[in-house]
Amino acid sequence: MTKTQFHKALNNGREGRTKILKSAADVFVRKGYHQTTVDEIAQAMRVAKGTIYNHFAGKEDLYMAVIRRGVDLLQERLKQAAARGKNAREKIMNLIGSQLHFFEQEKDLVLLFLTEFFGRDAHRGRLAAEMLSGCLEIIRSVIAEGIGDGTLREIDLEIATSSLFGMVTTTAFHFISQDRPINYDAVCAGIGKIFFEGTCRKQAAQI
Repeated sequence: MTKTQFHKALNNGREGRTKILKSAADVFVRKGYHQTTVDEIAQAMRVAKGTIYNHFAGKEDLYMAVIRRGVDLLQERLKQAAARGKNAREKIMNLIGSQLHFFEQEKDLVLLFLTEFFGRDAHRGRLAAEMLSGCLEIIRSVIAEGIGDGTLREIDLEIATSSLFGMVTTTAFHFISQDRPINYDAVCAGIGKIFFEGTCRKQAAQI
């Protein structure tokens, strides 16, 4: 793509917005929200600051849009994963694998989201949680399907949903934070075994 084509793409609505979000994510991860300026993002893209303001009201708007893009991408991946399964168990395993792949492939977006989800800014934390609701709904519906067809025991749907998502999230973050590749077969199998079978031996469970 030539420089002229690049600038033309930036001025196109959806394509330009996506290019800005990708570049902004790199800068926000590297420097953090408070240390990043719109000028620096523009400089990284080699465009005028006004080009960014054509798409976003300011740094806060841009930052939350970056996070929303990540959550939207994850939701779409989870939706596709659930659609591939023949039954609830297969769908859940697909969801685990899809979430792990996404977290490894989109590390920058994931780190930004986790920063806000577990951060000190209550307002941005609530926004991040609201964004996540669509992803959790996909997981919740699959678990509900499993309860309905007898694949899963009668369990608390909300707790099961957040537990599965949290288990995959913290496992992926364990590898990401250490810059280690994820062994998908082993990790998916391990998480699936814990989710479906629990951790106690039968005798210990009765104590």
